[in-house]
Amino acid sequence: PPPPRAWADKDPAAAARLTAARAAVTALAERLSMPQENLITPDTVRRVCWEPPATVDAESVGAALAGHGARPWQVEQVTPVLVAALSREAA
Repeated sequence: PPPPRAWADKDPAAAARLTAARAAVTALAERLSMPQENLITPDTVRRVCWEPPATVDAESVGAALAGHGARPWQVEQVTPVLVAALSREAA
């Protein structure tokens, strides 16, 4: 994906997804008392937000995270918040 600062011009919907996803991941990391970079890499979040699965559900988002190299525990923790963030933006 392009640099995040260019997203608003290239794909405003992707920029909105990224904003929602970043907020959700940050909130989860705070609840877990963990740096968000350890919870999930920013690059993985960007890639899933730039090209989200056609159907946004736990299975497809989890598979996308795993496909970008997220570990099983990361997929388990992050999938619910990303599904919620991506679903809000799709609505």
